[in-house]
Amino acid sequence: MHTSPGPTPPETTEEMVRNIGLELVEIEQTMCRCRGDAVAEPRLTGTLMTHLRISSKELLHNLLIDTARRLRSIGAAPEPD
Repeated sequence: MHTSPGPTPPETTEEMVRNIGLELVEIEQTMCRCRGDAVAEPRLTGTLMTHLRISSKELLHNLLIDTARRLRSIGAAPEPD
């Protein structure tokens, strides 16, 4: 019987930034190779824009969590009742 590996730990903000950067470089390099292609170029542009939108949302979420943890650790934010 096949068992699934447990849940993967979430990316740290630093890992997320590094991975987003690598993914964007890969998309941009592909776009350069497809420059002028009437079908591929608009599709890759859409892919780039979608990637940026999703990545920025997830990155903002991670940053908010990191900030909340830091505030709690220094005692600036009171614990909820």
